[in-house]
Amino acid sequence: MIKIAIMNQKGGTGKTTSVINISGELIRQGKKVLIIDMDTQGNATSNIKIISEPNKNMADAIIDSNITINDIICHTIIDGLDIIQGGALLGNVFVTLQKMLMGKETVLKRLLDKLPSNIYDFILFDCSPSLESILNINVLVSTDYVLIPIRVDKNSIEGYATMLETIKEARETVNPSLKALGIFMTAVETGSSLDKEMINEFPKMLPDLAFKTYIRKNIEVRKAPLTLQPLCFYNSKCIGSQDYFNLTNEILERLEAEDKQ
Repeated sequence: MIKIAIMNQKGGTGKTTSVINISGELIRQGKKVLIIDMDTQGNATSNIKIISEPNKNMADAIIDSNITINDIICHTIIDGLDIIQGGALLGNVFVTLQKMLMGKETVLKRLLDKLPSNIYDFILFDCSPSLESILNINVLVSTDYVLIPIRVDKNSIEGYATMLETIKEARETVNPSLKALGIFMTAVETGSSLDKEMINEFPKMLPDLAFKTYIRKNIEVRKAPLTLQPLCFYNSKCIGSQDYFNLTNEILERLEAEDKQ
């Protein structure tokens, strides 16, 4: 079971969109995926149609040690894709964690440690933009890899260095096995001179981290959430779906190479 957090301290970089669409591509390749929505906005939760919803949530599992992570998993309309809800449901989590004297950074890890490793092939975390959030700290303690989406703009490009420094700090203090899986560009406009320059230069800037695949700006990417399903199940032939297909394959290739090291 491989755990990947899609994280960036900048908002609007396509974190939720990427979580859902990478999950969809993994499902199409026969993988079983659990999305854990750790964002108080809850966009991952609201963008996937849930067909089976338990009466417990993440806050309940944190408060009551008798509630396991299995008790808070929702089944979605996509076979093999489950989700743990975020959004307003996480409000009580903040209060509970802040009241804890010890162990507040490891609550999520302790919950996941009780999840049988053969249920899912992948767990993908959708994270809030705030790196200082206790929820994001819990994710960094729990995950194996961090995947960083960026937009082709000055602030987003400059921001990845902060994200990499955060990963380094987390690895040195709370999670020695944590790694940056890579960085990819989203909402790329291939007709833009700046975007064309970044397409050429970004892989040279970060040869060990930059993915070759970038996600092109495409209206179908914005339409898919209205259908409450990943893009590949809405329109598998559009360029956005092709891009996420290629990115997912590149992610799997990188993970396979990591496994051989």
